[in-house]
Amino acid sequence: MEARIKVFSEKCDHAITDINKLKTQAKNFVHQLNCDPADLKERFLNCMKNLDEFTYLITDFNLALSKLGSNTSIELTPVQDTSITALPARPSRICTPYNLIDVLTEPTPSTSNACPNQCPTEKPLRRKLSQQDQVLIAFSSPSPSSSSGSINVRKETTEKEVQCELVEELKNTADGAPSPFKCFNLPAQTILTTDQEYPAKILSVDGVSFWVTTDNYNELYNLLIEMSEYYKTNFIELNPCDVRTLTYCACYDHKRDKFFRGLFIRLNEESNANYVEVFLVDTGEVLVSSLVNVQPLPQKFCKYPPFARCCYLAGIEFLVCNDKDYIDKLESVLKQFINKHCIIIVDDNSSEALGVFVRMLPSGTFLNNLLIDQGLAYEIVEEKSSSEVKIERGPPELVDPECDINDCPEFEDPVEAVTGYHNRDEADICKHYKGGPEKTCFKGARCTKKHILKHPEGWTLDRVAVAGKCLPLPLPAPGAWLQVYVCHVVHYDRFYVQLPQETRKVEASSFGVVLPPSTLEALVRDMNSPASRMAYKPLKMAPALGELVAALYPADEKWYRARVVSSTRVDQNIEVVYIDYGNTAWVLEDGVRQLAARHWALPAQAVPCALAGVRARTQLSRDWADARALLSALIADKTISARVISRDYDGMTLELFDNEGESIAERLAESKLVEVTEYAISDDSAAQQRVVVP
Repeated sequence: MEARIKVFSEKCDHAITDINKLKTQAKNFVHQLNCDPADLKERFLNCMKNLDEFTYLITDFNLALSKLGSNTSIELTPVQDTSITALPARPSRICTPYNLIDVLTEPTPSTSNACPNQCPTEKPLRRKLSQQDQVLIAFSSPSPSSSSGSINVRKETTEKEVQCELVEELKNTADGAPSPFKCFNLPAQTILTTDQEYPAKILSVDGVSFWVTTDNYNELYNLLIEMSEYYKTNFIELNPCDVRTLTYCACYDHKRDKFFRGLFIRLNEESNANYVEVFLVDTGEVLVSSLVNVQPLPQKFCKYPPFARCCYLAGIEFLVCNDKDYIDKLESVLKQFINKHCIIIVDDNSSEALGVFVRMLPSGTFLNNLLIDQGLAYEIVEEKSSSEVKIERGPPELVDPECDINDCPEFEDPVEAVTGYHNRDEADICKHYKGGPEKTCFKGARCTKKHILKHPEGWTLDRVAVAGKCLPLPLPAPGAWLQVYVCHVVHYDRFYVQLPQETRKVEASSFGVVLPPSTLEALVRDMNSPASRMAYKPLKMAPALGELVAALYPADEKWYRARVVSSTRVDQNIEVVYIDYGNTAWVLEDGVRQLAARHWALPAQAVPCALAGVRARTQLSRDWADARALLSALIADKTISARVISRDYDGMTLELFDNEGESIAERLAESKLVEVTEYAISDDSAAQQRVVVP
């Protein structure tokens, strides 16, 4: 007997181990099916094969467990019984003799399809199909419960095997006591109309959302009092199974000593004490309470719809919604208005959460604006429709009222389409010339075209003249003292200055004669006059490096003289330096125009200069940037005294002094970012002037 008990115990341990293995392998089905579509069919069939084996094992386990719980005779002895060849039909609740050791077989996949209650089973016969007729999964309806033929057969077989167990459970349920309560649903809330004002009261706050009631608050208060009085005399003790069947329930809150209507969420049975999580539909809060505080909700308390409505503040955008400190700070501000009366203006009612503007009473302050003023949110600027918004197209000279985007020119030459220039080489160069010392083709003197060899890669030999030269200002001699206006700081020792100009009386020109401007002020006024702005001509081709153009400054949308530094064809941006001020900017191609001839005469007013006697201490770009910022604070946009140390063709080296007579170089050296070096005035009076002739 002890030996058989030991064998039985070992087999039970094997059964438990196999069940754990089955559980682990079943979880791997999802991972196996998460593969490429090409491998899905093979893996799916393997999973179905394993599932069949698991079904047979589970059938044996159910068979053993059902017989363990049956009422067997005490006179039966668990011995090897070979006299019984088959299990005869039996009435319910009466079991025939059986051998327990034979039932608990070895933990290997069973091939038995017998049911303990003699239910008929059928094992489907598989038909061989051609590869093109094989269907992996075919749904006969949109419902996921409808599957293909092989799956239906497996499901039908399994249903036959477990049918007796379901019937047995239904009988046990039918024999039990009826449920002591009945569940009722709450009526739906009314829909609030947009752009309408409703009196409300804030009930609770949950993160960036909050819950309000727009109904009569006295009705809610009377309902809670009536529920609390009712459950004093009609308390029902529920078990966990009863609570799981609830949809709406009543839950007791110890802090407020009242029962509230709630929506059952879940039951936590991890610890010894059972805790129930309930959403209070009349306040918008989530309450975690003990199981004993939950009661069924009778029909007389279900006549009112939920009083709480979920809302969020419309017209504003919160800064960061995933920062816990920020959410806590936002909640602390909103919780100050709990149980306060207000007026809500519905802006969006397309979802369960209402977008509202909240006007607090009696102050009239909007809660939306209060969060913006405290820096917890920013206002959302609504985009108006094209019919309501007047599109700003920039200066009037850049807008062509007759331009139609659908009426675009078509080009056969890609060079002309990209650069706006048409290659004239084919018309000017003789295509019959193949080279040679005679510099002519077979036509001889009769050929009137150019005999030039074209570049093998097709480069054009044409040349188009553009404005590229602007005379520099006459610079003072070394050692001279003067007042300069610093218009732009480039580096810690590089900047641009404008030299003082003598005020001359402008003579009025005769009728029909246009004279070039003689001062910078007159030049800017002339370039931005209405007549000049409308007369600007667009560039015919991509601008060349160093070309002088009229460029629109984005900050004030005025035209100034500029020189092209670089250009990118991808985004059609052009980098220009304004020759009268020294600053650099990126402008669009539409903001660049041909420079009129009368605007070339005035020399460039911005003179590039170097600060004498300074040198960087380190090679760190961060220190250079700090030194440049300090130099800008000392001299930018200021008129200061300067002494010329040396001069070049179009630039100078200056020694600068502030209004108190202190050297700018020494003040920079005090910051430990640069160091002072020795320098001397370079006399160039004996230097010979050289003219470079192209």
